[in-house]
Amino acid sequence: MLAALGACMSAHAAGPAVNVVEEIRVLLRAQLADRPAESALAALAGGDLPPRLRAVDPHARLFAASDYRSPLLGPAAWTGIGAKLVFQGGAVVLDVYGGGPADRVGVPDRSRLLSVDGRSIDGLAPAEIAARLRGAPDTVVTLGLTGPGGAPLRAQVRRESFRPLDIEVVAPGDRRVLRLREFSAGLTRPALLATLAYLRQAHAGGDAGDPTLIIDLRDAVGGDLYEAFDLAGLFLPQGATLGAQRMRGGETRDMRAPGGTKLTMPLVLLVGPDTASAAEIFAGALQQHRRARLVGQRTHGKCSSQTDVALSDGSVLRFTNREILLPDGRSCSGVGLTPDLAVADAVLADLGRLVEQAGVAGPAH
Repeated sequence: MLAALGACMSAHAAGPAVNVVEEIRVLLRAQLADRPAESALAALAGGDLPPRLRAVDPHARLFAASDYRSPLLGPAAWTGIGAKLVFQGGAVVLDVYGGGPADRVGVPDRSRLLSVDGRSIDGLAPAEIAARLRGAPDTVVTLGLTGPGGAPLRAQVRRESFRPLDIEVVAPGDRRVLRLREFSAGLTRPALLATLAYLRQAHAGGDAGDPTLIIDLRDAVGGDLYEAFDLAGLFLPQGATLGAQRMRGGETRDMRAPGGTKLTMPLVLLVGPDTASAAEIFAGALQQHRRARLVGQRTHGKCSSQTDVALSDGSVLRFTNREILLPDGRSCSGVGLTPDLAVADAVLADLGRLVEQAGVAGPAH
């Protein structure tokens, strides 16, 4: 489970008006990727709506108007420490955004959070932990941590307005890894190209080292489907099958790589259980064409696309409107992608060790 600090995107809690429930029924009856049972649609009026919606479509969500932000806008700015909470079993881990407040004061990525302002977080619900970390701009919060290597740490972080980068450059040792957290429409592809151009210029006249490009998708939980296809098309020859969209009724629409300049360097993708949706479609297309080697752990297993529709009361319904097939004609939903090189949990959590493993594996090209 992931929760962004300083962000609030909760499901519509109050029961919607009857006419809105009927709007939802009409939409799902006509557009849901798999035709829903009428009994499940009838049950939507029976009380707490979010779980009843998930019984019809596991990925459906209903957002209050005040909570909704279009995924087409890319990562939102928020006030906080510049990190994401990751709940792994009984541990709470900080996924630190490059260039954010926590990163600038030296909080190591994947540190385990133990306390906030001297108060233990043991036994607290995720929402309570996130609430303790949020606060007004320019206020300071003290974090009690255990670093990735097990050393106890204490950090004071000043909360501030922060917007994550579309592509982060992280440097475990002497390598440069590009971390991609979300596929944002019209933003991720140009951000990748601009970042690569910057790195080439930085290395001009010097030894660039191993030319392998490593993209970290461990925290890429989805985003815009077409941006994922566009990004995959940068690495594949014109006309190569990127995948297909299976529409209502079984109709499929093939997606193929466009022409233009292509990226030809060896490619390694770092993946894990949180790699999902658009990120799985991107990684799966490149893996099946043997254009990239996947290193990490089996991915989440969600090869489907959702659409957002505004309802008459201002709320927004998100539901699955198509299944995405990989180039071999199969979906990854429910099964995920199997990495070419699997690693243990401790290695997956340590970017430096993971990059070492990626080097041992040798990239596909």
